[in-house]
Amino acid sequence: MKMYLKIVCFIALVLLVATGCKTVKDSYVEPVKDLNSQWRIQTVLRNGTDITQYIDSAGFRLTLSSDKTYILEGNNIPFLVNASGKWSVDDPQYPYHLTFTPKDSANGFTGDIATPVSKGNRQLDITFSPGCRQNTYVYTFEKMN
Repeated sequence: MKMYLKIVCFIALVLLVATGCKTVKDSYVEPVKDLNSQWRIQTVLRNGTDITQYIDSAGFRLTLSSDKTYILEGNNIPFLVNASGKWSVDDPQYPYHLTFTPKDSANGFTGDIATPVSKGNRQLDITFSPGCRQNTYVYTFEKMN
């Protein structure tokens, strides 16, 4: 009889523990990517080859403002555009394309983007082909402020 009572108590305890736990499902919401900043070039790849050391990108600055305007400074290297204007992304939460529309143009120029985090800091990778599809550039930018 004692053995029967121990088994019943054990089963009751297991059922109590199993039904007493409440599972809370975490829901992760992807944050909106904040691209508003001044950016400088960290690396440049052309057709998969690192050419950073061969170009003069020291003065190149891309400023993306919250009013959706952008400013280019020191743009003496191949880039999507060569004048300041307006910018937009296809989706603020999951952006895959960044479009630049210069002030003097009705046409926008679009590059593919990625927004990885490296060493706790957001980066901006822009991939584009300036005129010739045989040459693909990947500019990796780092925030300056």
